[in-house]
Amino acid sequence: MARFRDPNIPAAAFTPYLEPGEQLKHWAYGVKQPSILLMIPLFALGILPGAIAIAVMTKEYVVGLTDRRFIVLRFKGKKIEVKEVIDYPLNNLPPLQASTGGIFSHIKITDPAKPFAAKFHRLGMSGNREHSMAIEAALTGKPAA
Repeated sequence: MARFRDPNIPAAAFTPYLEPGEQLKHWAYGVKQPSILLMIPLFALGILPGAIAIAVMTKEYVVGLTDRRFIVLRFKGKKIEVKEVIDYPLNNLPPLQASTGGIFSHIKITDPAKPFAAKFHRLGMSGNREHSMAIEAALTGKPAA
């Protein structure tokens, strides 16, 4: 299930986007899949075509928490070819919701200009659960469980 087996990949992916002196503290791999209401009709086409369509429509992210910002990298491919970068300053965060369940952590930012939502599987990559929970705690101000 782990998407990235090399623990150096997240740090390398964020390096070009860090400001001078900014420190990356936590990172996590997550996805945004199509709505279940869209998935059901796609699977009605057949298991294989439905799975392919869902895979194509799924967006992959690596998010990072620094001492100054929450950074979102949307990418394609195993080598993290970055397609989009979104950042939110920690001193001026837009409204957000974050939670952790038994399998997934969820982060949703409801900024009209830069919305973001993804779920982070506990086995998304090495340490994904711990990092996603630390990010949730930092963004919401609630203590990590």
